[in-house]
Order: sequence, then structure tokens, then C-alpha cells
Amino acid sequence: MLFVLFSLFSMPLFCAAAPKGIQGVWIDVRSIPETPEGIRDLVARLYRAHCNALFVESFYRGETVYPSAFLAAQDLPPQMERFRATSIDPLALFIKEARKYGMQVHAWYDMFYVGLNDPGPILSRFPQWAAKNRDGTLGYVQGGKRFFFVCPMHEGVLAFYQGLLEEVARKYDLSGIHLDYFRFPDPTIADTCYCEDCRRAFQEAYGLDPLSLDPIRDFAAYEQWVAFRADALSRFAMSLAGTLRRACPEVLLSCAVKPLGFPLSGYPGFFQDWPRWGRERIFDFLVPMTYSSRPAEFEGLLIWVRTFLRETPFCAGVWCVGMEKGNVLLEVARAWEHTPCGVVLFAFPYLTEDLLTHVFSQPLEPPVRSDFPRLSALPLALQDILDRRRTIVARFVSSPVTVDGILEDAWRKADWQGDFVSILGEEAQGRTQVACLYDTHNLYVAYVLEGSFLLGQITAQDGPVFLEDSVELFLDPWFLRSFFMQFAVNALGTKYEASSFLGARFEGTWEVGVAINDGRAVVEIAIPFLTLAREMPKKGTTWGVNFCRNNVTSGEFSTWSPMPGVYGAPFFFGTLVFES
Repeated sequence: MLFVLFSLFSMPLFCAAAPKGIQGVWIDVRSIPETPEGIRDLVARLYRAHCNALFVESFYRGETVYPSAFLAAQDLPPQMERFRATSIDPLALFIKEARKYGMQVHAWYDMFYVGLNDPGPILSRFPQWAAKNRDGTLGYVQGGKRFFFVCPMHEGVLAFYQGLLEEVARKYDLSGIHLDYFRFPDPTIADTCYCEDCRRAFQEAYGLDPLSLDPIRDFAAYEQWVAFRADALSRFAMSLAGTLRRACPEVLLSCAVKPLGFPLSGYPGFFQDWPRWGRERIFDFLVPMTYSSRPAEFEGLLIWVRTFLRETPFCAGVWCVGMEKGNVLLEVARAWEHTPCGVVLFAFPYLTEDLLTHVFSQPLEPPVRSDFPRLSALPLALQDILDRRRTIVARFVSSPVTVDGILEDAWRKADWQGDFVSILGEEAQGRTQVACLYDTHNLYVAYVLEGSFLLGQITAQDGPVFLEDSVELFLDPWFLRSFFMQFAVNALGTKYEASSFLGARFEGTWEVGVAINDGRAVVEIAIPFLTLAREMPKKGTTWGVNFCRNNVTSGEFSTWSPMPGVYGAPFFFGTLVFES
């Protein structure tokens, strides 16, 4: 059965406990004490908790926590005013105290994110470096705040960061340098960079102005534009790594990456082609931000990462914000099952004394480059996974289907399918069946769910219904295996829609009907083709599709067409075929 294939992903990747591994924590700027005594006490506290690697935020919003002669030479603030006013060098103090206990210190840099609500000192000094959105604006708004980014493709940016990082590598006895925000902005909010220089460079290479490209209509050319920007970021990483290794070859170079933030075909992600970075050993290790408050979803993200990184060392990033202690401990335990390299906790402000006491059960020696734990390769190639994508048929009906959760006779002719697989590769415990119909105006989808499908509490349109018992539908109406639209429904019938273009800003008109009787739930969905910006499909038309079920009660997340750990990856979607 299909689940046998994917169950291999959840097997431990090593036979014996690794003698070395990172047990780290991100220490953000706001957590850095302003006195030597405070830093000494903080380091001692983390040592008692068996932490062996401190990722100290050293460059934030374009300013350093330590005094920087390089920044001063650029007519930029030489140090954050908060620390300059107290006449301390926090980075030097962290290194001094950590060395007493054999702990590592990694200088953590928020690379291209340089301004919050205003451009910040770097973009004020070098305004031409700003990442420019497709609509001509700078920065993007999220949560009522505006975030400003530097574009790595601008002339002068690489030399700036080479100078900044080479200075810290030579000046301090660091164990490592850790890059964060080494990416473009969130693509569902801001599509960048369309400045004149970047557009001109692409035009010289391909003869096209990227501003004129439509991702769907001009997909092949847009795919080149995606690859152009992703390649620029990869080449930036190579140059930066080369500079640092020539200057200080013993310093470990790492990077925090978004698990889904790399191009799959034409989908831009965050332009972080981290699988390539792993294959080409650009970084000594990566830290995927496998953030989830739900342990099964967290483990799914680890499986996703392993699918692409293969033999590349990586440490699992564990989200601790608002998390229950039991779930954090469970996620740390599951992380060690998937990587012997280690765990990094986000972040210090969210670690209670009780959690710190229990999160790392024993001390470990932090690795250096020569003895960094190596992962064994997974037994299955990517193509083996792709070959197991499923196909379902949507049959035509001449009359509209009533969407009320009560299956009428029209559904008898449908191509009903089940055998859902959990994102962890196991046979789904909750039995689920799905089918599709269509008429001249709508696509109809029905889910029949056995077992638990509990009423939730979310009633607001576009609320996070996927955090409750719910179903999700992913559609790729263009069959490009790069973009998708997402529709989710909870047991109350509350709807959520999103797209890989616009995120939750996507707005669509669609209907839902839910009926629950005697431990069996039926969810019916009707989506007008106009909402999908498509005409009625002709016979034989194919779309990408996947059907998903969130059984939060049991902690199971399952899909119709098997996925290696996640839902929203259109490259792995199954196929929907329209027939009369």
C-alpha cells in the first residue's frame, strides 16, 4: 500500500545516540542584559540547562550590538545606542562567559531585514539598495507593521555584507556566524525586486522586462525570472561563504531557512533554494524553521526537510512561543529522531525555568566542522515519491448540486476514493472518502468523514479553521505544479480561502454545506469556475488537486495523494481529470 512507502520517512535515521550535537537557543536583542553581571548569569543559567550553543542576535534592523568600525566607516551608527550608552560589548561578554563552560557562541545576523516602520539606517544611507515591489512600493505590511528589506541583487550590497561579516569573524573568537532573513520578503505579500537595475539585468539576460510578465499567462518566462532571483541569492551565499572561510576557516557558517521557501518550478517561495545550498555545501549546517505548535505537523516539516536535504547537516528549529511544555518536549524528542545534528529553540524570552530544566535531558559536546554529525541518505529518491501521485475523475452533471451536506443521487456516479495517508507516512486512522462533480458553472467536492469531526469555535470568515477539526482542498487549476488555491472548512461550516499568490488576501465566492449524523460527517463544497478565474473545463482537462483532513482531536493530518510531510506543495499534488 502507499502508506508503506511513506512510513520509511518516520524511521530513525541513526542507530545510536550521537555523542555530539547542538542544543541551542536563539537569544534576541531584547533578551540581552545591559550589564556584564546580567550576561554572566544568563550564560550560567543556560549552561545548567545543558544548552551548548548560544545564537546571539548581533545585527538587528541594520545595527550591531557590538562596536563596529566597519559600520562607522560607512557613516552608519557604530553600535546600537542601548549598548553604546552602557559602554559594554555584549558579544565579547557572551564569548568570554560561554568559553568558561565549553559553550559555542554563534553571532546571529538579521541580514536583509533592515527596517521596521521606517527604512532604518542602512536604507537611509543607501536608499538605492531597497527591495522594490512589483507595484513600485517599498517594504510590506503585516500585522499593522511595515517591514523594509535590502535587495541582495543591488550593486554594493554583497561587498557591504562581506565587510561586515569579515570584521566580526576576525575580531571575535566566534564558533559560528548564523544568517537569518537571508531571503526575499514574504511572496504572498510583496513580490520583489523590480527596481530598474534588477529589471535591466534580467532584460539583458533574457530580453524580457519582468514587470510585464504574468505568472500564469507567461509561465515559462516567469519561471526564468524566479530562477534568476533565486540564483542571485545562491551566488550571494557562495561569495559570502568564500570570504568568511578564507578569513576564518574554523568558524561555522549556518543559515535559518523557511522550509517551503525555495522554488518548486515557478513558485517563488522566499527564493531560498536551500536544497541547492545543501547539495553544494555552501553552509556548514542549516536550521530550517520547522515551526508548529502541533507535534505531528512539526514532524511532518522535518520529513519534508529530509526529503530534500538528504545528507546535509541540519538542526531543527523548535517554536516555543505560547507552547505547552509537553508539546515542546515532544517536538524536541521527535527532532532527535530525524537529525543527530541538534535542535535550536526559538527563543529565549519564551523559555520558562521549568521548560529550561527539562528541555535538554543531558549535556552534549557541541560539534565543530570536522566532526559535525552526518545524516544518512534516505532510501527513496524524489522521483519515487512523485511517481505515486494519484488521479481522480470529476464527472459532469447537467443540473446544479444542492450543497447542504446531504448527498443526492448525482453523487452515485462519482469516482469515490479513500485510502488517505498521514503526512507522517502512516495509514490514516480516520476513514475519509472524497469525490468530485462539475456542471457548467461549478466544481463540486464532497468529503465523507468517519469518526471524530468536532464542532470548533471559529465562526469568523477566513479565521484559522485549519487549527480545528476541518477539511482542506488544494487546487492548481493551471496544472503548472507551482501555484495553488486553498479552501478550508470546519465542522461549523466556517470558510477560509487563500492562494499562493496572495495568501489569505485572496477573496473568492463559494458555498459550503456540512451535515453530521451518527459519527459520520459530510462536507459539500461548490466553487464557481469564475472564482478560480477559469472557464468551464473541457473534457479531458487536467488540474492539480489534493484533499486533506485535519483531525486535531487525534493529532492526525492526512491527505488523499501522499505528501512528504506538508500540504501546500503543488509539485506533489495529484491529478483531477474532467470527464463527461
